[in-house]
Amino acid sequence: MLQEKRRHNRLPVLHEMDEPIQLAIGEKNVPGILVDLSAGGMALLAFASIPVGSEINLSIDIKGLKTQPISGKVVWTLSKGEMWRIGIVFTKIDPLDFRHINRLAIECQDCDNKYALGVTDICSEKCSYFPLCDKPVKLGKKHGGKHHH
Repeated sequence: MLQEKRRHNRLPVLHEMDEPIQLAIGEKNVPGILVDLSAGGMALLAFASIPVGSEINLSIDIKGLKTQPISGKVVWTLSKGEMWRIGIVFTKIDPLDFRHINRLAIECQDCDNKYALGVTDICSEKCSYFPLCDKPVKLGKKHGGKHHH
Protein backbone atom coordinates (compact mmCIF):
# COMPACT_ATOMS: atom_id res chain seq x y z
CA MET A 1 0.00 0.00 0.00
CA LEU A 2 2.79 2.45 0.85
CA GLN A 3 4.50 1.60 -2.44
CA GLU A 4 1.25 2.49 -4.20
CA LYS A 5 0.94 5.84 -2.47
CA ARG A 6 4.51 6.85 -3.26
CA ARG A 7 4.12 5.96 -6.90
CA HIS A 8 1.11 8.23 -7.24
CA ASN A 9 2.85 11.10 -5.49
CA ARG A 10 5.27 11.25 -8.40
CA LEU A 11 2.54 11.77 -10.95
CA PRO A 12 2.35 15.31 -12.28
CA VAL A 13 -0.60 17.32 -11.01
CA LEU A 14 -2.88 19.85 -12.69
CA HIS A 15 -3.32 22.59 -10.09
CA GLU A 16 -6.01 25.22 -9.46
CA MET A 17 -8.46 23.92 -12.00
CA ASP A 18 -11.70 25.31 -10.64
CA GLU A 19 -14.06 22.98 -12.57
CA PRO A 20 -17.48 21.91 -11.23
CA ILE A 21 -17.81 18.16 -10.67
CA GLN A 22 -20.39 15.70 -9.30
CA LEU A 23 -19.47 12.85 -6.96
CA ALA A 24 -21.71 9.90 -6.21
CA ILE A 25 -21.43 8.58 -2.66
CA GLY A 26 -23.79 5.65 -2.33
CA GLU A 27 -27.17 7.05 -3.40
CA LYS A 28 -26.20 10.69 -2.81
CA ASN A 29 -24.89 13.10 -5.40
CA VAL A 30 -22.46 15.62 -3.96
CA PRO A 31 -21.44 18.66 -6.00
CA GLY A 32 -17.86 19.84 -5.71
CA ILE A 33 -15.20 21.91 -7.40
CA LEU A 34 -12.26 20.07 -8.88
CA VAL A 35 -9.07 21.81 -7.74
CA ASP A 36 -6.12 19.47 -8.35
CA LEU A 37 -6.08 16.46 -10.63
CA SER A 38 -3.52 13.75 -11.36
CA ALA A 39 -3.92 10.31 -12.89
CA GLY A 40 -3.76 8.89 -9.36
CA GLY A 41 -6.29 11.08 -7.60
CA MET A 42 -7.68 14.53 -7.05
CA ALA A 43 -8.45 17.25 -4.57
CA LEU A 44 -11.75 19.07 -4.57
CA LEU A 45 -13.71 21.62 -2.62
CA ALA A 46 -17.14 20.66 -1.33
CA PHE A 47 -19.74 22.31 0.89
CA ALA A 48 -19.93 19.27 3.15
CA SER A 49 -17.34 17.06 4.74
CA ILE A 50 -17.09 13.54 3.35
CA PRO A 51 -15.80 11.01 5.89
CA VAL A 52 -12.30 9.63 5.24
CA GLY A 53 -12.59 6.10 3.85
CA SER A 54 -15.80 6.87 1.91
CA GLU A 55 -15.99 5.10 -1.44
CA ILE A 56 -16.97 7.45 -4.22
CA ASN A 57 -17.77 7.25 -7.92
CA LEU A 58 -17.35 10.01 -10.44
CA SER A 59 -16.78 10.88 -14.07
CA ILE A 60 -14.89 13.94 -15.17
CA ASP A 61 -16.49 15.89 -17.99
CA ILE A 62 -14.66 19.14 -18.63
CA LYS A 63 -13.22 20.82 -21.72
CA GLY A 64 -10.65 18.52 -23.25
CA LEU A 65 -11.26 15.64 -20.82
CA LYS A 66 -14.21 13.28 -20.59
CA THR A 67 -13.54 10.10 -18.61
CA GLN A 68 -15.16 6.74 -18.11
CA PRO A 69 -16.52 6.21 -14.58
CA ILE A 70 -13.77 6.40 -11.95
CA SER A 71 -13.88 4.88 -8.46
CA GLY A 72 -12.03 6.45 -5.59
CA LYS A 73 -11.69 6.71 -1.86
CA VAL A 74 -11.49 9.76 0.40
CA VAL A 75 -8.03 9.83 2.01
CA TRP A 76 -8.05 13.22 3.77
CA THR A 77 -10.30 16.19 4.48
CA LEU A 78 -9.43 19.72 5.53
CA SER A 79 -11.83 22.39 6.72
CA LYS A 80 -11.56 25.67 4.74
CA GLY A 81 -14.01 28.12 6.28
CA GLU A 82 -17.42 27.26 4.78
CA MET A 83 -15.88 24.69 2.46
CA TRP A 84 -14.05 21.39 2.81
CA ARG A 85 -11.00 20.42 0.80
CA ILE A 86 -11.16 16.71 0.13
CA GLY A 87 -8.41 14.41 -1.12
CA ILE A 88 -9.40 11.40 -3.17
CA VAL A 89 -7.19 8.58 -4.37
CA PHE A 90 -8.46 6.73 -7.46
CA THR A 91 -8.97 3.02 -6.86
CA LYS A 92 -10.22 2.25 -10.37
CA ILE A 93 -9.57 4.29 -13.49
CA ASP A 94 -9.62 3.33 -17.16
CA PRO A 95 -6.01 3.02 -18.44
CA LEU A 96 -6.79 5.39 -21.32
CA ASP A 97 -8.09 8.03 -18.90
CA PHE A 98 -5.04 7.48 -16.68
CA ARG A 99 -2.75 8.17 -19.64
CA HIS A 100 -4.79 11.11 -20.87
CA ILE A 101 -4.80 12.86 -17.46
CA ASN A 102 -1.10 12.16 -17.05
CA ARG A 103 -0.35 13.64 -20.48
CA LEU A 104 -2.42 16.75 -19.69
CA ALA A 105 -0.50 17.26 -16.47
CA ILE A 106 2.92 16.66 -18.08
CA GLU A 107 2.23 19.10 -20.92
CA CYS A 108 0.87 21.69 -18.52
CA GLN A 109 3.93 21.44 -16.26
CA ASP A 110 6.26 21.48 -19.23
CA CYS A 111 4.69 24.73 -20.37
CA ASP A 112 4.95 26.23 -16.86
CA ASN A 113 8.62 25.30 -16.67
CA LYS A 114 9.40 26.89 -20.03
CA TYR A 115 7.34 29.95 -19.15
CA ALA A 116 9.26 30.33 -15.89
CA LEU A 117 12.48 30.27 -17.92
CA GLY A 118 11.20 33.10 -20.08
CA VAL A 119 10.42 31.11 -23.23
CA THR A 120 7.42 32.80 -24.86
CA ASP A 121 6.53 30.89 -28.02
CA ILE A 122 5.63 27.69 -26.23
CA CYS A 123 1.94 27.41 -26.95
CA SER A 124 0.59 24.97 -29.50
CA GLU A 125 -2.96 23.91 -30.27
CA LYS A 126 -1.60 20.37 -30.44
CA CYS A 127 -1.03 20.50 -26.67
CA SER A 128 -3.52 18.18 -24.98
CA TYR A 129 -4.00 20.77 -22.21
CA PHE A 130 -4.94 23.52 -24.72
CA PRO A 131 -8.76 23.33 -24.31
CA LEU A 132 -8.44 23.72 -20.51
CA CYS A 133 -5.66 26.27 -20.58
CA ASP A 134 -6.08 29.72 -19.15
CA LYS A 135 -2.45 30.82 -19.07
CA PRO A 136 -1.31 34.24 -20.22
CA VAL A 137 0.91 32.62 -22.87
CA LYS A 138 -2.02 30.89 -24.57
CA LEU A 139 -2.22 31.54 -28.31
CA GLY A 140 -4.73 34.17 -29.31
CA LYS A 141 -5.06 35.60 -25.79
CA LYS A 142 -5.14 39.36 -25.86
CA HIS A 143 -2.48 40.90 -23.66
CA GLY A 144 -0.70 44.21 -23.87
CA GLY A 145 3.04 44.40 -24.12
CA LYS A 146 5.54 42.00 -22.63
CA HIS A 147 5.23 40.06 -19.40
CA HIS A 148 7.47 41.16 -16.59
CA HIS A 149 7.84 39.13 -13.42
